[in-house]
Amino acid sequence: MFKRTGVLTAIGAAAASVVLAAPSAVAAPTSWTITPTGDFTGSAGVTVLTDNNGNKIQCATSAASGSAPASPVAGSPAQLASISAISFNSPCTGPFSSTWTVATTPPWQIWGLDYTAGAGTNSTGQTTGEIRAIKAKVTGSSILGPCAFDVTGKVAAKYNNPSAGGSNGTLNTAGGGLTLSITNKVGGGCGIVGTTASFAGLYTIVNTASGQSPVISG
Repeated sequence: MFKRTGVLTAIGAAAASVVLAAPSAVAAPTSWTITPTGDFTGSAGVTVLTDNNGNKIQCATSAASGSAPASPVAGSPAQLASISAISFNSPCTGPFSSTWTVATTPPWQIWGLDYTAGAGTNSTGQTTGEIRAIKAKVTGSSILGPCAFDVTGKVAAKYNNPSAGGSNGTLNTAGGGLTLSITNKVGGGCGIVGTTASFAGLYTIVNTASGQSPVISG
């Protein structure tokens, strides 16, 4: 009787120690710091728009510019930057020998949802967020005929802080579960185009004045 009680007590104590040692949930930041703030540029290699039917439109390069507000930025979530211009090289390529152009309608918005210190590709911090207010007109033609459609909505994104003093901070839109809406399809070539799409791109972000990538912390 006493031996069993002692064993149970020891097990209970061990379980309690595990619970106490487990990290507690981290709340989303209510204040964000961006250094340096101001104008920035973004550049990417291949970007891919993939609809829910598996069709892919690939653009070889993309360029963006925008600005980040003065710190600190309050809110949870919070808008951390505005994209004032974004372009994709023309022509982009797709299925059935199709070629495409993408005309964007800024501003788009970069929002921060959560921050993890010591995470990201450079282990210097990662901000999880979204690119919102996306608007673009995609126009193309293929052996199936012409096609034009609108793309709107938001995508998940992660900003990886640069290495110390570096210019290698990146905004990654691959994955995340959010989908864009495809609407207003016009033309015979749109028959194979789906109703939603994902967007994958990896943009290197550099502050225009300093030549360094911004560091975001929350």
